[in-house]
Amino acid sequence: MKHWWPAKLGSMSGYGEEDSTGKSLMTLGAIALFSFVFLFYWDVFTLLERTSASFRTSFLPDSVIFFWRMSCLLVSIYAIIYMFRMKTGTMVVLDHDTRSEIILHPLGIRKFVTFSSWTLICSVVYFLLATLSSFSLFFGSVLPTWINTAQVLFFTMALGAGFLTSTVVRYVILPAEVKQKRVHEHQFYFHNQMMHNFTTIFLAFEIVLVQPELRPHFAIFGLLIGTLYALFAFPFAYFGGGYYVYSFIDPRLKLAPLFVSGLAGAISVFYLGLWLLSLLVEYNGLIGGVAVVIWLSLIVQFQPEDIEYEVETNSIQG
Repeated sequence: MKHWWPAKLGSMSGYGEEDSTGKSLMTLGAIALFSFVFLFYWDVFTLLERTSASFRTSFLPDSVIFFWRMSCLLVSIYAIIYMFRMKTGTMVVLDHDTRSEIILHPLGIRKFVTFSSWTLICSVVYFLLATLSSFSLFFGSVLPTWINTAQVLFFTMALGAGFLTSTVVRYVILPAEVKQKRVHEHQFYFHNQMMHNFTTIFLAFEIVLVQPELRPHFAIFGLLIGTLYALFAFPFAYFGGGYYVYSFIDPRLKLAPLFVSGLAGAISVFYLGLWLLSLLVEYNGLIGGVAVVIWLSLIVQFQPEDIEYEVETNSIQG
């Protein structure tokens, strides 16, 4: 499985004379505190509940939306099962003790320590709840409020994270592979296509087909999921796996506080861009739909470039 971010990004800053773990944790704590303060100041959970009704309406028949969401859900679930069943997998990670890169061969649950896999899981949860919501319309039943609220929450988190992931893969990871003339067909295996391309496409088409009401306040969830991932990565390296999937997230790096806050902030920025796009879709569905397709075409890639490869025995595989 390939990194969501280049493994050597952390080397841009290196390790200083002092351990930056304390500063990194303080930064994450400040982001989390800021996020929770504004969650309650803006009464975001009430906004989630109010806007959830817009996720149950569409210009298309309810049956079409139901089968669309069910299809997205089943394909995404199959991708997760596929990852569990894979008998191969290679990741270049940063060893916590030696502070050097090593090659691991994760299987099963170990494949789900990457941020892109978290994005896929958020998308699966959203489409599960959205499918239940569509299904309930057939019987005129009312879902519990918490399901409607969670549906919007997971959509906003997955949306920003998905677009960020696709962008980084398209403009950072794949060009780096090409530049090094490294074999990278594994990047286009089914599960990687799902994490890097189709999760983003599915969520983007929800904006066009359902035209849900989004609020700029929901960008706060981008900060939260980025912070949550960093808080997961730290103890995982210290007490669990002994490594960082992305070297830039090592809290001991000089610029680690900047990197972790940048991750969280980038997710929120992408979400805000998509919120603006949703306003365009609401104003004019045709123009907005074209804009969505154009944006997607700029960040997804379905096949590797034709280059002459150099044989590398340590090539990263999915």
